[in-house]
Amino acid sequence: MSDLATCRTSRAPDRPPAGAASLHDRPLLVVGAGPKAVALAAKSKVLREVGFDVPDVVAVERDRTAANWRPGHGWTDGRQRLGTLPEKDLGFPYDSSAWGDHRDPVVGEIGRRMVGFSWTGYLMRTAAYARWIDRGRPQPTHQDWADYLEWASLEAGLRVVTGEVLGAETQEGGWLVTHTGRDLGGVVRGCGLLVSGPGPCGGAVTTDGARILDTAGFWRAVTAGLPRRVRRVAVVGAGETAGTVVRELALVHHRDVTVLAPHATLYSRGESSFENRYFSDPADWTALTEPDRREFIRRTDRGVLSQDVQRDLAGTERVSWRTGRVTAARTTAAGDVEVSFDYAGRRDTVEADLVVDATGGDPLWFTGVLGPQARQALTRAVGGRLARSSLERLIDHALSVPGLRAPLHLPNLAGVAQGPGFPNLSALGLLADRVLSAYVSPAAPARAVTEPGSLTAPAHAPSTSRRGAS
Repeated sequence: MSDLATCRTSRAPDRPPAGAASLHDRPLLVVGAGPKAVALAAKSKVLREVGFDVPDVVAVERDRTAANWRPGHGWTDGRQRLGTLPEKDLGFPYDSSAWGDHRDPVVGEIGRRMVGFSWTGYLMRTAAYARWIDRGRPQPTHQDWADYLEWASLEAGLRVVTGEVLGAETQEGGWLVTHTGRDLGGVVRGCGLLVSGPGPCGGAVTTDGARILDTAGFWRAVTAGLPRRVRRVAVVGAGETAGTVVRELALVHHRDVTVLAPHATLYSRGESSFENRYFSDPADWTALTEPDRREFIRRTDRGVLSQDVQRDLAGTERVSWRTGRVTAARTTAAGDVEVSFDYAGRRDTVEADLVVDATGGDPLWFTGVLGPQARQALTRAVGGRLARSSLERLIDHALSVPGLRAPLHLPNLAGVAQGPGFPNLSALGLLADRVLSAYVSPAAPARAVTEPGSLTAPAHAPSTSRRGAS
């Protein structure tokens, strides 16, 4: 039996006696206590309540739950509006067919219990639902969303180990994660590992913390107060991260902004029902060719601005753009910053008082903390070189890398192979189903709901009929 098989477990055919321990003696570990960790914890709690034996969820977080959605942590000032509909919450799309036939009462109960972790459920529990409806269902701010996630994490019993991840190594068919905190002596063990969050800010230029900032440095500067000398700002990047930076600078702080983008213009994100269908239900995603999948993601999720940001920027003349790929930025003798960029074989420059590199995080950041065994196994799985494109092609139905001795789930890299909604907030409930179903034997009989007499046992094992090829 493989080490991966020892991490999987079945649902017992009969209801266990009261107080019986789960067959899982090790939890599923998540790097970061953000939306993906909370969604997994909520679904795990619900599944265990109705009789499925799935692992508990433990998040290793260097700060606090939903820290990246709060001011002072490098990704927002908390006042920005959520770019995704709030109804696409921790349970969305509320399709429990991964766990059996939809006519099965236990399967229906999964969806009903997940509604308790929804955005509207949160508003009802906090007596804010009527006010939200009366105000026209406005998009929540990032701070509002963080408060929702923290509430749900407490309701789900998400266990958060405080510390920054230093290393992650495979051991005895599972994972051993070391961290800087004192919780559990700086070590936590699990049967699987999921990497969430954007990772450290990556970039096209070298930052100096003063006149050339990454995204985190910018939001810290905004929190502290932008210097008056900053009148002209160059922003590198054309995605949603850059869009929120540009909106903040132009509309809140009334600075003149030049956006340096690699494409002809600042494209808007596709938001029609045709695009959204693939985010909510990627059943037909793998029928598309890889070039078409990558083009879809480029047009709808990467390097595009949300329609809310586009509408806001349409009301100002403070924003302009230049087309080209940024190659360098340097401070001049006069104290300005000169940014160099190339387009069509020609090099050009712009000058600014401040440069913000808003090209986002590096999705491969986690490879820097992998231990030698894990890194060697991952390199072997992708064919000898850890490149983003080759790793994206490998991600399987469980949003993991096949062929490893212990499950490694990489939803942030799952868009190309499995569906565009997994790297973002568009299908958190489906993400949790995909990941947790990997820890239940598909051939095992089902167990009844733990409340005596409430429901009959599920008639089917977790469904695999909707699984797409990786």
